[in-house]
Amino acid sequence: MGERNIFAYFQTMDRAKEAAQMLKQRGFETVQVDRFSPIPGGGKDLDQDEELNSILRQQDNSLTTTTMGLPSVSKDKQILAAVNPDASGMSDGSPFDHAEDVCLTVITDESRFEEAIDLLEKLGAYI
Repeated sequence: MGERNIFAYFQTMDRAKEAAQMLKQRGFETVQVDRFSPIPGGGKDLDQDEELNSILRQQDNSLTTTTMGLPSVSKDKQILAAVNPDASGMSDGSPFDHAEDVCLTVITDESRFEEAIDLLEKLGAYI
């Protein structure tokens, strides 16, 4: 039988790690959790120390630097990043506005594909 890939998206790292742990307990060997960001440099939530250092040391603060932790990049990239609701300060922090920026990847054989999908859906993953 062939292998199948599953990419499941979560809003929080904790929920993704919980799902990864449950998959591993059920015998799925290849499970990986990663955070990704459309913001060059990774965004503000990846490393709180870096965020503080960036804000304190930046001399040319912009809206995207202050609210999202965007490092100095080209003006084109700053403009694209400023479209994000988090950049304006108008986002209320609701989880409905937060992107599913945590990806859980599972590689499994065909016979266990549906089992993994069912478990991930029960845990709130977007597949």
